[in-house]
Amino acid sequence: MEKQIQIIVKEAALNDLEKECLHLAENYSVRYAEKFRFAFFEQIITILPNPLKYPEFRFLPTKRKMYRNIIWQNYLIVYKVKKAVIEVLILFHTKQRPAKLKAIKKGRVR
Repeated sequence: MEKQIQIIVKEAALNDLEKECLHLAENYSVRYAEKFRFAFFEQIITILPNPLKYPEFRFLPTKRKMYRNIIWQNYLIVYKVKKAVIEVLILFHTKQRPAKLKAIKKGRVR
């Protein structure tokens, strides 16, 4: 029997999503923000069944290529591949400071 892979969305990623949805609701519409939130979770589901199908996250190269990213619209969804767990770390808008990306490895993502 095949091992079940679990996806965990870390608090930092949920906070990023919430900030983005608030921005969209204030500047566009609540409906658009809700669609964005739904689409985010749809993108996360595409990680399964093969978590290695997306490219390695170039800002955090590792020997095991454990950090991966989904390029989605103007965002990067960064996740970490472990044995039976996928951790979604952040939702990063490409116009943000790249220093936030390097903080992932140090565990200082806010």
